[in-house]
Parts: sequence; C-alpha cells; structure tokens
Amino acid sequence: MTMVSDAVIDALLIVPPISPSETNPPLGPMILARAADRHGLKVKILDLNIEYLLSFQGAAETVETGVLGDHGKNRVFLATAAERFFRGTGLPTTEALHLPDTADARAGMHFAFDTLHHATARATTDAMPWSEWLDELIFGATTTPPSVVGISMMGPSQVFLALVVARLVKRHWPRSVTVLGGSHVTLLSAEMAADPRYLAFVDFALPGHSEEEFAALVRDLRLGRGPATAIVPAPVPGRSFDYLPLAAADQLRVYDPATLTMPLQFTRGCSYRRCTFCTYPVVEPALTPLHAARAVQAINALVSEYGLTRFSIKDSLFTVPMMLSLADELARAGTHVRWSATTKATRSLVTHAPRLAGAGLTTLELGVETIHPRSQRLFDKVADLGMIEDVVRACADSGIAVVLNLIFGLPKESLDQAERQLDWFLRQRDRAPAGMVDGSLNLLEIVRGSPLALNPPPEVELHGIAPWAYSYAWNAPMWRPELAERLRAVELRSTGLTPQAAVGADP
Repeated sequence: MTMVSDAVIDALLIVPPISPSETNPPLGPMILARAADRHGLKVKILDLNIEYLLSFQGAAETVETGVLGDHGKNRVFLATAAERFFRGTGLPTTEALHLPDTADARAGMHFAFDTLHHATARATTDAMPWSEWLDELIFGATTTPPSVVGISMMGPSQVFLALVVARLVKRHWPRSVTVLGGSHVTLLSAEMAADPRYLAFVDFALPGHSEEEFAALVRDLRLGRGPATAIVPAPVPGRSFDYLPLAAADQLRVYDPATLTMPLQFTRGCSYRRCTFCTYPVVEPALTPLHAARAVQAINALVSEYGLTRFSIKDSLFTVPMMLSLADELARAGTHVRWSATTKATRSLVTHAPRLAGAGLTTLELGVETIHPRSQRLFDKVADLGMIEDVVRACADSGIAVVLNLIFGLPKESLDQAERQLDWFLRQRDRAPAGMVDGSLNLLEIVRGSPLALNPPPEVELHGIAPWAYSYAWNAPMWRPELAERLRAVELRSTGLTPQAAVGADP
C-alpha cells in the first residue's frame, strides 16, 4: 500500500478510481510533478486507482497476447473491479438522465447534479466504505496537510470518487486548496465557468495541459496569492513541454513488474484533426513537433532510474515518420526497449514494419474505425480496405501486435453491416499468428465537443447530455444493445480470458 508520506509536501495529486488500466501509471500527474519539481516544489502522487485494483485477488489469469500497454490489460479483472466499484457508489440507475442506449449510467455519470450530490454526500458517511478507505490512505497517513490537493479527472468514471475526495478534503483539511484537472475538465471548462454546481467542493479548475500553471498556482498560494477566477485560463496551445515524467519509486512499486508500462507523450495535438467522432481538436487543439533525440533522452533516463523496459506512447497520432525518427534515435543511442504507439493505417507501414519491429515497436494500435465506405465518409476518414489488410499482415508477420480500433452502430448502419465488420475483424485475427491481432470493439458514442455533436448530420437526433457525462443520448439503431454483448464476448475471447468473479472486499 502506498500512503502519503509524513514529509512536508506542497501538493498532493490524487488519481481516483476507476480507470481501465492496471499496467500504466497515470501520465498527467507525473508531468505535473515534473513541472513542480523544476520550481522547487514537493509533490506526492497518490494513485487511488491502482490501490483500489490491488484490493482484489483471484482475478482471471492473464494470457500472454504479445500486446503491450493499455491493451495488454486483464479485461475480465478490470470489468469485475469496475462493476464492484460502481455498485459501491450507491448511484440509483433508475434516476439516470439522458442515458445512451448501451451505456452504464454509473460509468458514464449520466445523472443530474442533485442525484450525484446526494450520492457523494452519503459516501462520506461512516456507513459507506469510501470514508474509512480514504481516511486510511490519505488523511490518516500524514499529520501535515498539503497546501494544495489536486484531483485528476480524465473521464466520467472518475467523477464520483473525485467529488467524494473533494468533499472529504474540505472536511479534514479545510485550509487545503482543492484543484481539479484532466482532459474531462478541459471538455467541461465552459460548463464549469457557467454553473457553480460543478465546483461545489473545488476551489480551482485547470483546463488544458496546465503543468506550468499548476506549478505557478502552488507557488503563488505559498506566497498568499491565488488565481482571480475559479477556472484558471488554459495555456496557449502548442507550447513545448517536458517529455520526462517524474514518478516516485514507491508509486511504481505497486504495479506488477511483469506488465508495468510507462506512458509517455512526445507530441500534443493530431496531425489529421478531421475525425468527426473525436474530441482531440478540443482537448489538444494545436500540434507540437516531435523532438526524437529528446524523446530518447527521456526513455534512457527512465531506464536508468527505474529499470523500465516497456513504454506506451500516448500521442493521439504517432505518424510513420515520427516512428521512424524515434527508431533512428533509439538505434543511434543503442537503446533497447519495447514500445507501443497509435497511428493511422498507411501503405508505408508495409515497407517499414520490419525496421520498426527491430527498433522495439511491439504493439501498434490502428485507428481503422470502420470498413464501410459510407461510414468512412461520415467519419471523414477514408481508407482502402485492401491496404489496411496489407498493413495488418505486414505488422503481425514482423512481430508487431496490432490492435484494430473499430466502431459499430453508426447512424443508418444496419445490423448486417455491423456483423460484416465483426466478421472482417475475426478474419484478420484468425489469419495472423496467434495473439498478434487484437481489437478494441466499440459502439459509436456521440461525445461532448466532437464535430458530430456540434454539427450532427440530418439523420442524428441528440436527446440531451447529463452535466458530468461524456456522451449524448441519441437516436441510435435499435439493434445496438444486442450487438454490445457480442462485442464484449469477442474482446474477452480474443485474449483467451473467460469471465469469473474477482475476490476482494469493498473497496
């Protein structure tokens, strides 16, 4: 168990559950910690997500798939842990608001303000498990409250416990300043500025990549100053940033060394910027360049300090030229590590796959999205299916595991089309060497801030969105709920896992 140290710290950064990875430590707080360290500030990261997941034992055994990072996770275990977490929230699913057709109301935070307010208030009482658990991990482990408590919120599944933590901080450490940040805060920043209910127990919100603003806020609060507004202005997009995250040894020690993968980000923004389902134009609106030599310096520093050998590059679109530049720098430095990246399918990958595999590329996530021409046009992401198949085959044959991102249930899509796309995925998986093709199979969500939400096509009717939610209720095809169960079963079978209950106390 990792607890807050008794050493005096300037800021405590908390990562609430539940987040769907037991392999990757959260990157954002480590980037904030690095920026604070440069300013002489002491920051402690408390990863409550991994602490929660570690409270479970007897999960399904992980089968080796060759997939690195996020998609190498134990899906059955994480689904079981998430379900138990959501049951523990006490959120009444009968009170869901603007619930999409296949969504879990608790995972997506599809609730009104009042419903969530009452549930988080109940969670802070002694009758609920959260208060005792958080008292032990946070408040019972230090006698000196930090000046600032930052809470990371990357998605709606973290909202519930983030608000519980904020409430408890105000109860136990009333002089500590609470700060909310993360990509979900960025998406909601305009709503937060307009409605004070979002920040009922939060003093400040930091949208955007605000590592420098966070360090400045902590420094200014030490001097008795503070921001003029609750929503701190987001930084100008596109500025350079530090590639090297700062982690404490005890923070990494709680992860399974057999699967621990360090996330890294070398560029911000997306060079494509056209996918109509995507929120990256809102979250990361400007593209920054790759400095491959600096990237390898960061990798080598992490190898030297922590003995890490696996890295997950989190850039939205790590292009083939970027991958080749990184491969060249790794070779020049004599660095031998395994890494993963996300990219678009492009013909040049057929040629370069062996070279990239030789440079340590172990897993490549391909944003295919859909194989149907009409759906590709809806997403503004047209690609030749034969080319995609050639890329998958070349990568898999070169020893690079491929994760195919596919989206089902689009407007006007038929069940037959969805089934043909699923059959296509299964053929790619079965043709490849065992374990070398995996899938992320998702039903379309129309999400806050995306072009599909801002300018929906005529056939799409948006029915509303809950205050903290990421996705809208809309007139989705009626057959989607049945397909959702099939997609989940295929994902579990593709890793050789079968559902079974995890054993552990709540939480």
